[in-house]
Amino acid sequence: MAKRVALVTGASTGIGRSVAERLARNGYVAFAGMRDPEAKNRAARDEVAGLSAAGIPIEAVALDVTDDDSVVAAVATVVEKAGQIDVVLSNAGNCLMGLTECSSVDQLRRLFDTHVFGTQRVCRAVLPHMRRRKTGVLAFTSSLSGRIILPTTVHYSAAKAAMEMIAEGYKQELGSFGIDVVILQPGLVQTKVFNNMWLNDDEARAAEYGALGGRASATLAHAKTLTGPAPEELADVLLKLLEMPHGQRPLRTTFGADAAVVGPVNVAADEATRALRAMLGL
Repeated sequence: MAKRVALVTGASTGIGRSVAERLARNGYVAFAGMRDPEAKNRAARDEVAGLSAAGIPIEAVALDVTDDDSVVAAVATVVEKAGQIDVVLSNAGNCLMGLTECSSVDQLRRLFDTHVFGTQRVCRAVLPHMRRRKTGVLAFTSSLSGRIILPTTVHYSAAKAAMEMIAEGYKQELGSFGIDVVILQPGLVQTKVFNNMWLNDDEARAAEYGALGGRASATLAHAKTLTGPAPEELADVLLKLLEMPHGQRPLRTTFGADAAVVGPVNVAADEATRALRAMLGL
């Protein structure tokens, strides 16, 4: 039986890297998508190459979700080399912290270009292939912040919420093509996300908020002291979801004690969706 093929975006480090490697060690041919593997992420590319040399079916592929041509080329490369794509995890992300007014439109655009527009680029690139084959799984790395707003992470929550709505739309539309959709909602995970986070860029406005204006920096400093489950544990959660039969995978899966608090929100949203669809005869 041919191995299933997975493409993971944002796989140079953290959750994406852990998922790609875990899948490769468990029956998949994995492609670790990453920006600029020849320079910025050369070390990550070399680590992946080392795994491949050791007999683990994993390969780095250049993939910048903010670039149309890069996304199309990456998907074409995977199909050419592996013949198919069975699973895509849209995981590439970045994070902005700050007061809502004090982040510029440029910062917000950068955030959405990765989480929202980037996700759509990847889905549009891979779905014609999956629809022709009548099979596939679209997976998305969201966050508990996609359901609730935490202090100073409003824009991040907005981006994740938008991504989740796109994913849910695909869930409603792709069933007849044999394509499943799953959304991972982790809480705090042991990654380098807080080291790569950026703060709002309008310090003058932030100063007008007094003590509240310094909350983003204080929150970020505190967040760096927190610990959570290893990303490999989240990779195992996704692996179990992928092992489930088509049509039986839950749309949303929380991960971590902190993320469990959004479970009731998910249930309520599902009930509201079913009720509204029934009212509209959909």
